[in-house]
Amino acid sequence: MTNPSFAGACADLTISGVPTSKLAPAGEVQLPKVSFIVRNWNYARYIGVTIDSIRAQDYPNFEAIVIDNASSDDSRDIIERHVDDDPRFLIIHSEVNLGPLGGGLLGLEHATGDFVAFIDSDDTLLSNFASAHIQVHLASRRNVAFTSSSAMETGPNGAMLNGRRTRSDTRCDETTDGLRPAEVVPRLRSIDNDTYAVLARHTRLLQPVSMKWPWSPGTSNVYRRFMLDMLTPNCDPSDLPKLATDGHYNRLAHLLGGSAVIDLPLSTYRIHGDNFAASTPSLASMGGDAGPATKFHMLRVREMVRVFVANAPDFSIQIGQKRYWNALGALFELGGLKSAADRVAWNRDDFFSSQIQHLTVSFGERKTLRRLSEIVPSDLLREGVSSLHGANFPRRIRQELMLSSARRLHARIKSAIRKSRHRRSAGSY
Repeated sequence: MTNPSFAGACADLTISGVPTSKLAPAGEVQLPKVSFIVRNWNYARYIGVTIDSIRAQDYPNFEAIVIDNASSDDSRDIIERHVDDDPRFLIIHSEVNLGPLGGGLLGLEHATGDFVAFIDSDDTLLSNFASAHIQVHLASRRNVAFTSSSAMETGPNGAMLNGRRTRSDTRCDETTDGLRPAEVVPRLRSIDNDTYAVLARHTRLLQPVSMKWPWSPGTSNVYRRFMLDMLTPNCDPSDLPKLATDGHYNRLAHLLGGSAVIDLPLSTYRIHGDNFAASTPSLASMGGDAGPATKFHMLRVREMVRVFVANAPDFSIQIGQKRYWNALGALFELGGLKSAADRVAWNRDDFFSSQIQHLTVSFGERKTLRRLSEIVPSDLLREGVSSLHGANFPRRIRQELMLSSARRLHARIKSAIRKSRHRRSAGSY
């Protein structure tokens, strides 16, 4: 006898127009669960409508975990009232303000979904947010680590300021069309043929290479849960409130598994002057990131490097050593390597030296120094090695350091040639 709950879950999926309940044993093909993790701190004036927008999703299989970060306003009462008795919601009150990333990690401890979206409590979702993202994940020409949709910018009262938050553009050679033909993929019941065609036209896959910031803010992203588990931060707890979920996960997840951009507005980004990342509307010629988060850029980059280096044995196998070292170089470049102040910041508290030590364990000292000499300045490399060996370097290390400047020059020449080829190929489109 067929379990009614399994049959209902299967009925939400079709392949070539045939319900999967007729194609597979009961319970074998079900919609994935989406976990919405809402982080709130003193946003009583907005959190209610955020919760309402989650409850209004047309996607049937989701849970929502609301983390209140020790709010001192009326947030608790507002949250309780808007959640009501909805069994899909779990409310957790933290006794301390864990910040956006810390609250997200607490939510992850309780999340059971296959996909995760971190929701800021001053933003809202359109009712088709989850269904559009999951449809793209299920129909993508290449499986990706996360999807990112466009976000409409609104003011404090919900009035629209921009139809899309400005993002960096990507080159033609970095993107491909996103979705497979509609008749050969699992289809959600809420995604009809016309809607699928619109998704297909406006979804682009991004190659797993370094790029500026082609994604939308945190609320707009839907991650595969296992990717988040692979990239868990390991910083001092006191630094967690300074970090953000998208700032930590997006680049790392993209460099490992690639991403997809859905160029359709599926959520709102509310600008009210107290935002953590952006306090003004974004303009193509000046951007809008001017919030407190900008002060913690170097801390965020160092934490991404820490995670990427700590997982070097696994990541270098999963994506290959060439891609691994290219990605690590991109993270170092993101943190800045040009000025003396940059290099001081990299090795504050012997951070860079400890990364060399971890990489040496994974790849051996000779290969580590050879690779690092191609992506970091020779004086930073020498300082890092010096803290490990003291003034009396072993002879083999001294030789590697003598060659580091030449290797870095060679790497810069190769990079210039590669960029020149990209410009020429982009100009041919």
